[in-house]
Amino acid sequence: MLPPLLLLHACGHSEADSAAGPAPTIEAFTVTPSTTNAGRTVQLNWTVTGATSLLILPGSINVSGQTGTSFVVPAGTTRLALQASNRGGTTTVPANLRAYDWSGTATTLNGTIGSGTGQVSGYSFGLFDRSGPLFAQAGGDIPADQLVLLASATKLPSVMAILTMVDRGEIALDTPVGQYLALDPSFDWPTDKGLITMRMLLAHTSGLPGLDDPAQPACITDETSVSLRECAQRIARVDLASAPGTAFNYGGIDFQIAGYVATLIANQNWQDFFQARLAGPLGLTRFTYGDPATVINPRIAGGGASIASEYGEFLRLLLNDGVYNGNRVLSSAMVTQVLTDQTVGLRTIYSPFPFGRRIDYPGYGFGVFLTAPRKHPGSNGPEWSDPGLFGTMPWIDLALGYGAVLLLQADIVNGTETGLDIWDELRPGIITQLTLPAS
Repeated sequence: MLPPLLLLHACGHSEADSAAGPAPTIEAFTVTPSTTNAGRTVQLNWTVTGATSLLILPGSINVSGQTGTSFVVPAGTTRLALQASNRGGTTTVPANLRAYDWSGTATTLNGTIGSGTGQVSGYSFGLFDRSGPLFAQAGGDIPADQLVLLASATKLPSVMAILTMVDRGEIALDTPVGQYLALDPSFDWPTDKGLITMRMLLAHTSGLPGLDDPAQPACITDETSVSLRECAQRIARVDLASAPGTAFNYGGIDFQIAGYVATLIANQNWQDFFQARLAGPLGLTRFTYGDPATVINPRIAGGGASIASEYGEFLRLLLNDGVYNGNRVLSSAMVTQVLTDQTVGLRTIYSPFPFGRRIDYPGYGFGVFLTAPRKHPGSNGPEWSDPGLFGTMPWIDLALGYGAVLLLQADIVNGTETGLDIWDELRPGIITQLTLPAS
């Protein structure tokens, strides 16, 4: 439990007692950053005239200096103020600080544990802003350090790794991928797929069969007895479900082709490619598609596993426009592509959302769905998400500058709907905290 206010450091120029006269003037009192969370250090700066004593409230902490600086750790409910006094009186000015209280979010999460309808046996949750974690909690049978299968929430990380190739000029989004597959002379890429581009593969508009199409090759779920190349070849030989670029048909085989193109050009297996292009630069040590010694056909669209804190780094990368801890990992142009609806004007053949909820997610970028604005009152959005079959829900809100990930292992039949329901319960409280007026 944090004390109400912890003073870490103070510095300034001391002032002798002044004679009786007017009360002191506080010309400026600021806090940086102006939004914070319990446990984070903030910096206070002030300029006063005529003061013989200065106190930071609450806690009546003595500081000195007509111009000075202090570093403090406020509790979630703290309202910081500077009190300046002399023989003539006292002046008090509050800091422009917004401190978050996530107890409501914690209560909502704990209420999901159980055996009732819509409840789960465990969860791991992380909430982030552009600078780092805001709140984290795990409950039930999923500890915070346990890897959780992501299912389709794998798509966003896979997309971001592949887009580093566009930044490096190794591929172009609108060049037919057959030009790249030609680097493998024995790979058969039929002429009916000649117009398919990387853009179409990453947006599920390639014309390849979708998730509920029986024509989808079974190799998509066989990670150990068939190679990524062989699975891609089987996919290449299936009949198209629609003409390339004419319909949205959500599934996984598009990404299997995209992943093979990436490994072919990079001359690396997928796991090494992902580590070099994304996991390494983000400092991730737990995120995995499986051991390449055994997983030789990693599921590019659905085979990842992560802990909440590491998945949050993908979200932070997007929120920071492709920059991570001062280093550019993905260009601003590629972040824009991820977060642009690639399906405008196209018909939908298949969407993964339960019937009646598809209208709530009307657009798709690269690996992420756009949320209808009515789902996030209090924020102008846009809000983007990458839901998984077992209930995992990662999302970001660009207007409020936050991201969150809820890791679940719900049953395969109701997992997506369970995750959506819990997300809908969590969202209002998060938006309320992030939009509270500063105190």
